[in-house]
Amino acid sequence: MEAIEANEWIGIPEERFARYRHWKTPSGYLCGTYASAVFLAYYQDYIDKEILPEKLRRKNTTQNQPLVDMLQVMIQRHGLPTLPLQVGHGLSKFFDFYKLPYRARTTTFGGWHRAVKRINQGKPVVIGLLKGLGSTYGNHWVVAYAYKETADGKRYLKVHDNWGNHHKVIPASWINGTISLP
Repeated sequence: MEAIEANEWIGIPEERFARYRHWKTPSGYLCGTYASAVFLAYYQDYIDKEILPEKLRRKNTTQNQPLVDMLQVMIQRHGLPTLPLQVGHGLSKFFDFYKLPYRARTTTFGGWHRAVKRINQGKPVVIGLLKGLGSTYGNHWVVAYAYKETADGKRYLKVHDNWGNHHKVIPASWINGTISLP
């Protein structure tokens, strides 16, 4: 096995997230819904084509509105801001509704370790960011797909931010919670 150099990005190639760069939260607080849509679309495109019903989205398309509409009902029915447990529970409700063999896993502690574990498995992770931890986005949801730790111990994630940047770099210290699939 090759040694990993400090400062090297580890994870999923950012080009894979370019398809979703136009999947932007239009207004309000729907970032939990939009991050979940990107997360599920990635799974459908690269991991399990059966994770989404075809009536919501077909594999490898840029169409997202039916998926976003259904996720909003499950996650953010009233369009209000969300906590990690709400996003995770909403995704699990979505899976139950469509009788899909998945359950969302939510963590509120150890976000860096959860993100690294899933990214090392080739899977993205929905990450909650907290203004109180320094997030310049304020409280927000993104999809992380790569990470690095510098020689001086600083940790970073590469994310799709659902504001139009599919390769944004953020400090891992902003993590408030994670949503992943086992």
